[in-house]
Amino acid sequence: MPATPHFAFMKEFIVSHPVTTEKQLHALKEFLVSNLLPAHDLTLVNNFLLAYYNTHDTIVGSGGLEFYDNLSLLRSLAVSPGLRGQQLGKQIVSNLLDAARQRKVNQVYLLTQTASFFFQKLGFKPVTRENVPMAIQKSSEFATVCPSSADVLMLQLA
Repeated sequence: MPATPHFAFMKEFIVSHPVTTEKQLHALKEFLVSNLLPAHDLTLVNNFLLAYYNTHDTIVGSGGLEFYDNLSLLRSLAVSPGLRGQQLGKQIVSNLLDAARQRKVNQVYLLTQTASFFFQKLGFKPVTRENVPMAIQKSSEFATVCPSSADVLMLQLA
């Protein structure tokens, strides 16, 4: 997938690029860890990862999808503290949902400990862990990375 369009935000000019190399993945993992998000289990295999860069070529945002047939797990959504509240997170989710639709994904799941309200404003609905498809339950994010206290949300695309 080519780079998505540039986005002008109040403080910065941002461009997104798919993460396709191990070097880019390493930089993304460092960004996620600096934003207190898990990253050790991220891989390039069967994932669509986006990194958002400012004009200084610094990562200021990220998001990703893990694909499981017609299901997807949204993860690794992060925005640099200085850009929070400026709609970048909303734009990242929009870009990820567009990518999910292109892959014919029907449902997008996510786990969060801190952003449930944000995702609900974007249309995601809380679901119980028992109602999550087994493919998503077996993901590392669901099975081991996020605590069982994390909220589980789902968005129906099709």
